[in-house]
Amino acid sequence: MEISTVHESQFLKGNDFHIFVLDKIESVSGLHQHDYYEFTIVLTGSCRQDINGKQVLLERGDFAFIPLGSFHQTFYAPGGARILNMGISRRYFEAQYLALLPSCFVASQRYHIAPDFLAYIESTVSTINIQVNEFDEFNKLLTFYIVNRLQHYKETPRVDVIPRWLRKLIEDMHNKSQFGDNALRNMISLSGKTQSYLTRATNRYYGKTPGQIINEIRINFCKKQLETTNFSVGDIAFDAGFSSAGQFINAFKRATSFTPGHYRRRSGNGGFSIELNAVSGTQGSL
Repeated sequence: MEISTVHESQFLKGNDFHIFVLDKIESVSGLHQHDYYEFTIVLTGSCRQDINGKQVLLERGDFAFIPLGSFHQTFYAPGGARILNMGISRRYFEAQYLALLPSCFVASQRYHIAPDFLAYIESTVSTINIQVNEFDEFNKLLTFYIVNRLQHYKETPRVDVIPRWLRKLIEDMHNKSQFGDNALRNMISLSGKTQSYLTRATNRYYGKTPGQIINEIRINFCKKQLETTNFSVGDIAFDAGFSSAGQFINAFKRATSFTPGHYRRRSGNGGFSIELNAVSGTQGSL
């Protein structure tokens, strides 16, 4: 098995941090390792990371920390995922953060970010015109949060035991023909289960109702439409399955803290996909 190495000199190019936020549908890196430190946060969707031979499912708000020498690769579910990836130079990380790491932790472990801090992350990265020196402060704060989270992790590790039928169902629901009109009815039909059984399953394995899952899928679809098209807010709302533009606007603001118009202006209609080098559930109409 060949494992390639991504070198700090190639990726960080003398900087202390390298951050990018991208919508990903496939991995092009293959199995690899780094000579620098890295962590990945899932902002929307889900992906699976193979870290040191162990599979780790990451969903919204989850992160994985990759120390030096850990070999890994990422696989993205249908519909893809929006990820924030941070690389930190070995020199800077070991000078500023290494003493804060716990003496023993598992690299191939899923950790979770508090909802309030996740909202702060999303609000910050959406401001794509932010000055580089401001992103430098964000990079430091975010890295400190991640390291502190590793240090104080006391939760029982969550085991990836999501039934295959449920995982397949969530993947299938990313098809617009399913999450548009009559989405809840479609979801129940695809599952082959009763509504009450489906609700118990999604609550157990995802901590969400079927309606909340549908709403999240719709909001993610609308984000991409706002970033990449000039369609009106009303057209996007109806295309996603919301019964009115007003309902969509309210749901979108609750989910993202932005109105659709504000989100589109922030994205510059070109997406929040940024790559910067810095030196130092309300339901829709179901």
